[in-house]
Amino acid sequence: MINSSVLLFFNFSDIGFYSTKLSTVDLILLILYAVICIVIGLLSSRNQKDEDYMIAGRKLNMWGFVMSVVASYIGGAAIVAYSAYVYQFGISALAIFIGTAAGFLLFIPYALKLRKISSEKKFITLSDWFYYKFNKKIGLLSAIILFVVYFGMLLNQFIAGSSILSKISGWSYETALLVSSVVICIYLFAGGFRSVIKTDIFQYLVLFVLFIFLGFFFLTGKKDTALGLLDFSEMSISMTIAFIAFGIFIIFQSAEYWQRVYAAKNEKVVKKGFKISAILVVITGFAISIVGLTARGVSGLEAKDAFAQGLTMLLPQKFIGAGLVLIFAAIMSSADTIIFVLASSVSKDWFGRLMDEKQNKHEAMKQTRLFIVIFSLLGFTFAYSFRDLVAVIVFITGIGFTIVPATIASFHYKLKNSAVYASFISGLTYVILLVCVANFQAEPLAFFKDNADMSIASILVSFIFLVIFQKFGKENNNSEAI
Repeated sequence: MINSSVLLFFNFSDIGFYSTKLSTVDLILLILYAVICIVIGLLSSRNQKDEDYMIAGRKLNMWGFVMSVVASYIGGAAIVAYSAYVYQFGISALAIFIGTAAGFLLFIPYALKLRKISSEKKFITLSDWFYYKFNKKIGLLSAIILFVVYFGMLLNQFIAGSSILSKISGWSYETALLVSSVVICIYLFAGGFRSVIKTDIFQYLVLFVLFIFLGFFFLTGKKDTALGLLDFSEMSISMTIAFIAFGIFIIFQSAEYWQRVYAAKNEKVVKKGFKISAILVVITGFAISIVGLTARGVSGLEAKDAFAQGLTMLLPQKFIGAGLVLIFAAIMSSADTIIFVLASSVSKDWFGRLMDEKQNKHEAMKQTRLFIVIFSLLGFTFAYSFRDLVAVIVFITGIGFTIVPATIASFHYKLKNSAVYASFISGLTYVILLVCVANFQAEPLAFFKDNADMSIASILVSFIFLVIFQKFGKENNNSEAI
């Protein structure tokens, strides 16, 4: 079985980062990074229209698109998790990035159709698609599913970021958590989606610098490990296939990529942007794999500590503090995206759709701003109070995968509302039953981690029920193939 096959199965509150006090230079870098993010948010708010705040005015250019897509994918929690995969499964784990790159390429024809329709219908969220294709009940159910997934991801990022910042600074976990949440809240509140894009560009450039340093020190000081990258003798075919499938399907349920498609300036940006993103994801995955493979030389190491161990082995001591500051930047780049996805979804998919009066753009912007503050506060509160909560929410990617079959099929077939609804409910029911089974085990958390692949099977359950109800369900259809 795949012991940990999604990004969210790690308890970051006890990551074994080596105790590293920030030097004066490291502290200056950290403060400078936070200040730049806040300034970007404030500058993004100047002369800003409502649609600029909600979807960057639908004028996102090529490099903004590319760097934002890759930065939102490579968050700090993902970096730690992917390094753990490489440490545990070897070079097979690189297939996740290959799968994601393939997912970007496969998503292009869907994205081009989405952009065409979203420009006319003014889509903001992924659930806008389900509201458009089906009825209000299905649209709202998709929004609820995505809310559960993204709120779990937000906690993951907050716990990961605060744990790392605490370890490298000597600050308390609580102080690090407060700093993280306040900085994100300020620049998101000010600049909205436009500031998400601009800070993503800055954050990916910062992270790319770290990857260059890692590659340099790896090739100059770890030549034996470098040769190990070319050793595919231990690659597991089944694990490789599983990782590739995971990488592909995750794209179709990731609301942040849909939002970037809506925001793209034109079809060329979407098409070429995803192609470049696919290349950068593989390069980035290669850099992360270097860290995990380096840590494989240490026996008895817990998988979740592989990134910390590999980083300390690769970087000279004087660069470790700065390196971890850069990883903190990566965590921020994902956390701000997640908060905006949550805030815009609740504003538009919940309140905007359920109100009797039609929601205008200005009201949507004001509500989104309010929910940015609320979710920043909720993320802080939950991460402060339940530092092990992320270890419990191990099936949220399985929950997210319940929408994938209907999402893909809706582009090709006239689906019945009853079939889509049954597909969502069956997948959710399957995941809930797995949680119930786990609670009867002596060690529920161990069961979660050891049977993570079972949760992702929700995509198969959802697909089966979609087919059954499409064939035998009621003809309450208002869906159209495109």
